[in-house]
Amino acid sequence: MTTRLHYALPIASQLIASTARRLRGLRPIDVPTEGRPFIIVAGLGRSGTSAVARVLHESGISMGEHFRDPAKENAAGFYEELAVCDLNDEMMAESGMAGLGRYPWRSTMLAVAKRFEKELAALASTNAAGWKDPRFSVTLEAWLPYLSSPPKVIVCLRSSEAFLHSVAQIFGLVDRDVIERWWALQSRRLLDVIRDYDLDATCVEYDDLIQRPEETIAQLSAFVGQPLDASYIEPNLRHHTYHIPHRMAPIYNEVRALGPANPAQPLVTEGAPATAEMIDAYVRQVSAIDTRIEAANREWARRIGAPALHLAHYQELGIDPTDAYAEGRAASEAYITVLSEAQIELGPIAPPAGFEDYHEATRTAVNDARLVAQLMLQAAEHRRAVDDVLKEYELRLSPKAIAKTQQRRALEFERGRRSAARAQPGR
Repeated sequence: MTTRLHYALPIASQLIASTARRLRGLRPIDVPTEGRPFIIVAGLGRSGTSAVARVLHESGISMGEHFRDPAKENAAGFYEELAVCDLNDEMMAESGMAGLGRYPWRSTMLAVAKRFEKELAALASTNAAGWKDPRFSVTLEAWLPYLSSPPKVIVCLRSSEAFLHSVAQIFGLVDRDVIERWWALQSRRLLDVIRDYDLDATCVEYDDLIQRPEETIAQLSAFVGQPLDASYIEPNLRHHTYHIPHRMAPIYNEVRALGPANPAQPLVTEGAPATAEMIDAYVRQVSAIDTRIEAANREWARRIGAPALHLAHYQELGIDPTDAYAEGRAASEAYITVLSEAQIELGPIAPPAGFEDYHEATRTAVNDARLVAQLMLQAAEHRRAVDDVLKEYELRLSPKAIAKTQQRRALEFERGRRSAARAQPGR
C-alpha cells in the first residue's frame, strides 16, 4: 500500500480543483450525462442491501456474475460482485481506512481512485445492470466518471441501533460513539454525493421492506422502471424492530425522505415526556433481563471457581486443561448464551425519554460481561494471554467490578427518573 504521504499533493490538488468547480456552479468532477441506466444498491451492512439486490437480480436486473458465497449470517446470498467489492476494499485501504477508526475525505477517495483508473474503467464496462456493495457509501463518487451514466441509487436504511446490535453480536463489546459516528458519516456521505451530482435516488427502509414487502417492492419497481418480484423477500429476515435514537433522527429522516412518503411509518419525531406507566413497563423489561443475568453469573462463578479462578492456576497445578476445564467450558458457554440473548432483547427496547444513559449503561455492562466470558473461554482452551484475561476479569466482571457497574447504573437511573419528573406537564 502506498504511504499516505504519497497522496498529500494529489489530495490537496483534488480538494482545490473540486472547490473551484463548486464555486463556478459545477459538479466536483466530470461524469457522463447519457448512457444505459445503472443501478447502485448502497447503505450500511445489515440494512437490507442483500435482500434488495436479490429481488433485483432474480427479477431480471443482473447484479453481476461472480457473487460472494452465502454465509451463516446471510444464507440467501449477498449478491455482491466480488471484483467490485475487492476493488472497493483496495481503495478504502489505500485511503487509510482501518476498521471503524478513520473516515477519508471525499478528495482523498478521488485522489486514490486515480491510481485505479484502469481497474475502474474495466469493471465499469461490465454487462451487469447494477451492483450492490455497502462500501459504495464511501466509494460511490470515485466510480461516477467511469459508469456509463449517472446511476440510479437505492439507499437501504435501518436504525443505527440495529447496526450497533449487529456489530455487538460479532465482537461482543462495542463503542457506541464510534458505531454511531460511522453510521452517520456513511449516511451523510451518500446524501452529499446524491445532492452534488443530482443523482436519481430512493430509500428502502428495512422495516418497510419486511412489514410491507408488496407495497415497498412495487414502489421500487416504479423507481427502476421494471417489474420486480416481492416473493424473494423473506419475512424471517427481521428478528426485531429497533428504535431510532432521537440524536440520530435528523439524518435518518433525511435519508428516509429520499423515498416515497409512508403514512404508516412517519418520520421520527421528538419523543413525548415519559409517563409513570412507560417507566414502569420499561423497568419490568430490564429487571427481568437483570434477574436472568444475575442468576447465570452466580452459576458461572460457582462452576469456574470465582473469585479464585481455576484459570489462573492450571499451570502451577500441572492439570490437563482438557479434563480440568470441561465443566468450566460448559459453564462459560451457558453464561455467554444468556448474555447474548440479553443483548438481543435489549437492542430493540426504546428507553423512555431521560433514561437513554441508563439504558446505555445497562447495555455496556452486558457487552462487557460477554466479552470477558468469551476471552476467558478462549484463554482456557488455547492457554494464551491468561494474565491479560484475568486483568480484564478484575476490571469488568469481578464482584467488585460488578458492584461499581451497578452503582453507576443506579446513578443513571435516578438521573433518568428526575429528568422524567421535570418533563411532566405543569412542572
